[in-house]
Amino acid sequence: MQSRIFSLVSLFALVFIGLVAFVMPWFGQSVSFRFLLAIYPLLVILFGVALLRQSGLTMALVGLVTTILLAVFEFGTPIEVALGASAYGFVKSFGISISVAATMLMIFLMRETGALSTVSKVIKQQVLGDEIRALYIGIGFGSFLTCLGVVTPALFPPLLVTMGFSPTVAVSIAVLGYDPTTSFSLLSMPITLPVDVGKTIGIMINPFELAFKIALFLPLISTGFAFAILWLVGGRRSMRKGAVPAMICGLALALACLGATGLDYFTGVEYVPLRIVGVVAGLCSMVSLYAYQKLRHSSTTKQKPADYPTRKEILRSFSPWIMLTVSAAIVSIQQVSSWLSNVLGNVEQISIFADQTVDLDLLSQIYTWILFAVLLSLVTLRPTRKQVKDATHVWLKRFAEPFLAYSLYFSIAFVMAYSARTIVNGVLEPSLLYNELNMNVILGSTLAAVFGAGFIFVGASLGLFGAIVGGSETSSNVLFLKIQKTAADSIGLGNAGFVTVYSGHAVAGGIASSVTPAKINNAVVTIGETHDTESLIMRKHLVVAVILTIATGILTGVLVSLGI
Repeated sequence: MQSRIFSLVSLFALVFIGLVAFVMPWFGQSVSFRFLLAIYPLLVILFGVALLRQSGLTMALVGLVTTILLAVFEFGTPIEVALGASAYGFVKSFGISISVAATMLMIFLMRETGALSTVSKVIKQQVLGDEIRALYIGIGFGSFLTCLGVVTPALFPPLLVTMGFSPTVAVSIAVLGYDPTTSFSLLSMPITLPVDVGKTIGIMINPFELAFKIALFLPLISTGFAFAILWLVGGRRSMRKGAVPAMICGLALALACLGATGLDYFTGVEYVPLRIVGVVAGLCSMVSLYAYQKLRHSSTTKQKPADYPTRKEILRSFSPWIMLTVSAAIVSIQQVSSWLSNVLGNVEQISIFADQTVDLDLLSQIYTWILFAVLLSLVTLRPTRKQVKDATHVWLKRFAEPFLAYSLYFSIAFVMAYSARTIVNGVLEPSLLYNELNMNVILGSTLAAVFGAGFIFVGASLGLFGAIVGGSETSSNVLFLKIQKTAADSIGLGNAGFVTVYSGHAVAGGIASSVTPAKINNAVVTIGETHDTESLIMRKHLVVAVILTIATGILTGVLVSLGI
């Protein structure tokens, strides 16, 4: 009864905010009067998942319809542009959404063949105690795999449940763990892609400088996430018990990123390729925790259980991940990736609408190599027909929801980004009122106008908003690049100050992964949990995200004030 009343009150609050948002533009024509209306789709999604206990997919659909209606009727967007942007975002999401589906197929096959159980036994033998295991898998292994392009919210929850963690804790570890290094995920695409986009619109960013300034935040953020995981594992007791390992793995991750990016930035030579910085950092975090475990006297007295798997069985069980890691590492080589991207030429280019096309780059996408690893694992895992059938059956039941959720959140992001644009002679161009009506510009310019010089302390919040709506830090960094630059110029920041603020934006976008509905939905669906679990996790993670985003904003302001 109480939960029902709470949901009704939340729904009433959302409707009231909506009414206020619609009324405000009647009292003034300035950009700021449309701020609440521009951010309303995000509020609808957050209220729906966290307070109204709806699934991420349901709210993705509601959020997309809301965004399209607002874009057309309130922000001067032609219906063909709104629908075209929605389709464009859907296709652009394939790099993540198909990877999610492919990863789920791999993990279900591993579970049916018993490989997941073997992996669980090995990890439990190597690192002892729930706290260290959570940090080892979440922070260390999570960063390592995510930076290679593997989608850990789809991969880890079944493993963690097999290891004895509750479903809620398993999802939290899988979703929170890799967040500190999200900027270096997908072979550092959240950094390299906006740098490339910036060149096309006259915003020049040194990728080494951006990477180094992002790394400056990590000692705070990575240890913050480590303690957040401990809090969700076992409250204050786990935080006290795992304090030392949390500091060790968090700082190892941060210092590895700082050392690699700092060396490249200050020398001007790419000694450590930007594409593998996160991979190296994840390895350093795992090694540091393993070394800490070895130095403890208790670790030497742990005897292997009678049913501990043989080396042959261990190799067989880990084979899908080994093949995926090797494949991802090879594809991460710039020359290999470029060659694979050009093999099919224009065959893989899709025209969406107007002059907007998407190059699928099928052979260089991580999902292609996840599927490749799945096919090869049929040889190494040697599943029976029944096991393949059962794994496929579960996959067919569960993959559609997270796939659609990721895709639709991308659609929302592009509808917002393309609002107030129009098609002229087959070319998508900003309308005459673009600066007054584009939803993203309204968000950025309003914050800059309201906070003035204090924008340096709140600019990171745009990264949180953008990543929640867009579903990833990459989309947030690209879509808000121009907004952050405009805001920085309006308060008189030089290029160095802008890059620092933009770094804070990127870090907050990584923090947002903890509350991105698509990622939480993905992790929950993978283990077959209910939408109530999804809402509970969203509320808990929201506390973590808000605290760390505030801390990021404060640190951004301090760094800019110091001229860094």
